[in-house]
Amino acid sequence: MPVEAIDESTPKKILPMWAVAAGVAVFGFFFQIGLQYGMRPHAIDGVYYQEWSSETMMQTVSIADLRDAPFESLWNIHMQPPGLDIIRAFLASLSDATDDQILLRDVDRSLYMLWAVLFGLMGALIYWWLSHMTPWPYAALGAAVFLFHPAAIFYSSFLDATFLSALLILWMYYCLWQLRRNPEQSIMLFTVATLLLFFTRSLFQWPAIIWFTCSLFLISVPFRRTILFLVICGSVAGLFTAKQYYRFDTVRTFGWAGLNLCRGIDVTEPYNMLAYWEYIEKVPDFDDKGSVPRVLVRKKKLTGMPNFNHLAYLPLNKKIMNHFWQQLPKISLTDLLASYSKNLAIYLKPSSRYITGHVIIDRIPWRGVYERIFSFPVLPGLALVAIISWVIRARKKDLLSAVGLALPALYVFLACVMGEQGENMRLKFFLEPVLFVFIAYQLYRVGRRLAGLGRRALRTADSH
Repeated sequence: MPVEAIDESTPKKILPMWAVAAGVAVFGFFFQIGLQYGMRPHAIDGVYYQEWSSETMMQTVSIADLRDAPFESLWNIHMQPPGLDIIRAFLASLSDATDDQILLRDVDRSLYMLWAVLFGLMGALIYWWLSHMTPWPYAALGAAVFLFHPAAIFYSSFLDATFLSALLILWMYYCLWQLRRNPEQSIMLFTVATLLLFFTRSLFQWPAIIWFTCSLFLISVPFRRTILFLVICGSVAGLFTAKQYYRFDTVRTFGWAGLNLCRGIDVTEPYNMLAYWEYIEKVPDFDDKGSVPRVLVRKKKLTGMPNFNHLAYLPLNKKIMNHFWQQLPKISLTDLLASYSKNLAIYLKPSSRYITGHVIIDRIPWRGVYERIFSFPVLPGLALVAIISWVIRARKKDLLSAVGLALPALYVFLACVMGEQGENMRLKFFLEPVLFVFIAYQLYRVGRRLAGLGRRALRTADSH
């Protein structure tokens, strides 16, 4: 990732950065809202742009529990970090609906609006980052290009935490890039971004904090600031993990981690996804529901989806994780690499080709062009060109900090390829905004370099 500021030869900005960033954010918001409004006649039940409500998502608890007992429900979530359900609980508190289905639709409409705001903010942040390294028109154009990305439109109108996670990763990476440029600046924004990721995505539990600490050391952030980051994040994560261990006898806030890992290496029997979903049918009703929070004993959510936060899933998840560790040593290296190669092939598919249809994405005319660019072989090819350009210009003293900057992306990439098989293309979107900024800047540098060589060649020809 580049460390340079804008060269003196870069044209000066004719507008303040914040003004253009605000314009990009407003454009992004109204662009997303316009798409939703225009496609509303095709929306499922007049509300949904793809078939799943937020209640259908595996990681969420029932909106009825979040309305009736918000603090108790959030305290007793064991299968995922509570970030998305904190937002849903807040939105539920704003609704005066007494009917559960109406409440769900109110919350989901509010989520669509909130995600549209985040869509605009993502565009603004992409512009803001690029404008530190390129002329502002190029940065603004780059942000607009990404906002038309079908995957960005898809996940900003998809009622889980994928888009929120991608935005937080982009912000975390921008903060890390700023620390690489100036290691003496405050560590607080990077710390806040890391903690928000911790409470939003199970991918960013305590191992991620260790990886991020290593990144700070490698980019030469002063020792005291690095230790401060580790102490703050470690303390918050440690207290939350201790609560999880005391309450649920687990240090992992990712209920079906074992299931995903088993899927990642093709050892899902007897713990396949269908059996996992149907497991709740075999669980007897809890005798004394009044003594246990409803969020832990509810079998089905409002949409008929199993409540994976049910207490019965705790021992099952431990069995599946043990199954993974038992099967892993038995797999030959050839079979293991074959499984991970299969995962990688899915990962490199277009992110907008997720397993569910989408009434907006299925109708936008530019989908095909973008999907060819943001998938194999074009996207890996562009990334390779960007990396080569970066390495050529890197000085030896920059190599360690370059590794430090790459570590979080490597962590996310490996987890998304090795820890799942089936939804890998959705997980690719976590890194796509960061990768887009990297590629866009390197292409600008390559283009400027080629233009300079062309001008010199013309001057040489004229002199002869």
